[in-house]
Amino acid sequence: MCLGWSVPDETPTPETTPRDVAVARAEIRDDEAKRVIGMLAAGELPRRAAQWVADGVDDDAARDLAVATGRTEEERVGLLERLAAAQGLGFPSTREARAHHGQSVIASMTAASASGDSLSFSNSFSDTIEESVRDSISRLFPRRKK
Repeated sequence: MCLGWSVPDETPTPETTPRDVAVARAEIRDDEAKRVIGMLAAGELPRRAAQWVADGVDDDAARDLAVATGRTEEERVGLLERLAAAQGLGFPSTREARAHHGQSVIASMTAASASGDSLSFSNSFSDTIEESVRDSISRLFPRRKK
């Protein structure tokens, strides 16, 4: 018997396939450090929070943040601050947040995947430059009409 409503499919998508909760907690701490030092890109927070919830972060702020796409940036940042505090992942000072962020950057630069990551970045950057140069040349030297 159909009642005219359906249960949503809760099959994990590639974006929300559960990972270890420790991974989520590390990401929350990294984002909190970025928030404290003013380097956070809040637009991605709802998607990231949905992943954290799928990973097992059991917190009202995480669930609120996961559905916060219509909220202002300030509201999303406030939810992250609340989540980090509730999970014990906050920073007592800006200095400590800066130190944590610096360590994260250095770790990512020296990780096993760093050479491949930098090569990928370099290739995409050079492709962008090449495209820009070709654009400029075509504007400076338009094709002759026969």
